Amino acid sequence: MKIKNVVCAIMAAVCLAGCNVPNNEQQNGGKIVVTMLYTGDLPNFEKLVEETYGDIDLQIEQNASGTIDGETERRLRNGHGSDIVSSNLASGDVLNYLADLSADEYISAYQSGIMHKISYNGKNYFIPLPAQYYGYIYNKTLLEENGLFAPTTQGELFEVLSKAHEKHIGTDENGSVIATDGTPAATAVFAIATQIPDFFGLSEGIKWLDDMKNGKATFKGKLEPCLDMPLELIDKEYMNKQSFRAVTNAVPILEKMRGGKLLMAFDNVNMLDNIRRDSEYEFDMLPVLSGKGNPAWTVSTPTAFLGLNKTLTEKGNEEKLSACRKILSLMSTPEGQDAFMLDNGAAYSYLVDYIPSGDLVPEGIKDCIENGYNYNISMSNDFMLYFGDRLNAVLCGQKDIDKAFSEIDGYMQNGDTKPVMLIGTINNDMIVENYNVRLMETEIGNLISDAVREVTEADFAVVNGGSIRGSLYKGDVYNYDLEYVCPYPNEIIVLEVNAEVIRKMLENSLSAMTRAEIPGGRFLNVSGLRYSFTPPAEDVPAKLVNVTLADGSPLDENAVYTIAVTDYMAGKSGYSDNNGDGFTMLNVYSDDTEKPSDVKLVRETGHTMQSVLEQYIRSHNNEEISSQIEGRITSVNENE
Repeated sequence: MKIKNVVCAIMAAVCLAGCNVPNNEQQNGGKIVVTMLYTGDLPNFEKLVEETYGDIDLQIEQNASGTIDGETERRLRNGHGSDIVSSNLASGDVLNYLADLSADEYISAYQSGIMHKISYNGKNYFIPLPAQYYGYIYNKTLLEENGLFAPTTQGELFEVLSKAHEKHIGTDENGSVIATDGTPAATAVFAIATQIPDFFGLSEGIKWLDDMKNGKATFKGKLEPCLDMPLELIDKEYMNKQSFRAVTNAVPILEKMRGGKLLMAFDNVNMLDNIRRDSEYEFDMLPVLSGKGNPAWTVSTPTAFLGLNKTLTEKGNEEKLSACRKILSLMSTPEGQDAFMLDNGAAYSYLVDYIPSGDLVPEGIKDCIENGYNYNISMSNDFMLYFGDRLNAVLCGQKDIDKAFSEIDGYMQNGDTKPVMLIGTINNDMIVENYNVRLMETEIGNLISDAVREVTEADFAVVNGGSIRGSLYKGDVYNYDLEYVCPYPNEIIVLEVNAEVIRKMLENSLSAMTRAEIPGGRFLNVSGLRYSFTPPAEDVPAKLVNVTLADGSPLDENAVYTIAVTDYMAGKSGYSDNNGDGFTMLNVYSDDTEKPSDVKLVRETGHTMQSVLEQYIRSHNNEEISSQIEGRITSVNENE
């Protein structure tokens, strides 16, 4: 199989400033502990490593940000970096903190084309992980049952969507028949993909990319067509514009597609595999279709690139460095690739002459791949988030196209030009890791909920764990740190509630802890309250056991309390598509959901979590700002 891989390396610059790795004394039962940050668990690859090398204990730290972006950069800079670095094709200063892998034998196992593309000054710092194919996942059963056929052109695609929309075939509660998940990264991939057959995959697009990398081209005046198809889908009401708003949750594509509530979704093969499980429908994938009669293309993106923390090359780390190289060497074998693909759902390997152990390619995109039409998108996570964020603002009607593309060009030329301001200092690290803010009491959860309670002067404050996205580190805190910690612009409001509402709220906060991979973000960090729960077990959800005031005294059943929450929890974005995280007992905004009679809106504060945290740190800057685990949230056994 020959693949025509066109690598889109628009921008891959991430700056790091120092990282520390524990020496070999950090061992587990005599084994050398090797850490790797990743978005999810890798049980098959971890098992392969530990069965192959009995002296190595590979530990995967799960994190919502599993590749080098601004937050991961901050981790490394503050001494919390992993041994094996997972990155989106970093360059520039970051290379000063990565080990040179050029002389390692396993480098030769990869296709020369991809290794050439990711080399810097003739040196290799990364190996590529297997790639995901992207395309239009569609409900084959619904098409066939309604006399519709899989489209082969962009025009036919719109015809199918038109008929489905008219007859309410595969439509959700918003009337949508097609979706992306609405996150900035997903929007960026989708927008670029729509132009691959008619621009990026052609000589004109290849030349534009070269000019862009050399600072000779701009986005404005050239890439606006990336929004033509998404805007038309929204205009015809085939796609919901509200899903692109920054304050909304990602569209639950898995649930909707699996239940026949969407006809199509632009996503990857891993999502397709997950949708197929436990669904009565048959699904397949379409490639990216041309609007000008050009061949269709598949789209792929490397899952990530793996490198080694350069600190491992320092004296005293020889054993751990050797262990890490063994792991990368194992990843560079068919067995390693198979294990990773089984864990991740990736469908394409960059190894030379790799033969898949199973049929991983969906039937609907096989012809494109066999004919060599695969476009490999590879760009930095930071750029994808910025690009997608500006496109999202256009798609939901918050920004015009000219302004958005002017800002994108400014970012490409100058980076983020926001002024840097010192906010204050804190006395201890407050780390977000392994989804801890969605599972248990944490130092940072306590700090933020205390800040919300103090600034709003409410009796209680709660902060949903999904809104906390970054760590705070001992020492100086700058405005950009707070942007990573609390990136969402939801407004904090104050409600009047009773004890029963508080219990219902906490019960809902525990309801998403049973997810197989990523715990739900509705888990509540609290200030002014204490609560305990039994942890989830298999299919048994977590259960609220007790809730009291901060001093341990019971709630007054006849009292009316004030509580600070976000307007998101109170229904400002509604409760469809998992928005509002199920906190319908707090609804004071959404007319589509019943508004409880025992909840009253006291005031809208005009604050966000970011602004509250800034005000709190500034107001306490003359004293020691620290946060500790206090027993506010405890996990107990059923019989305790």
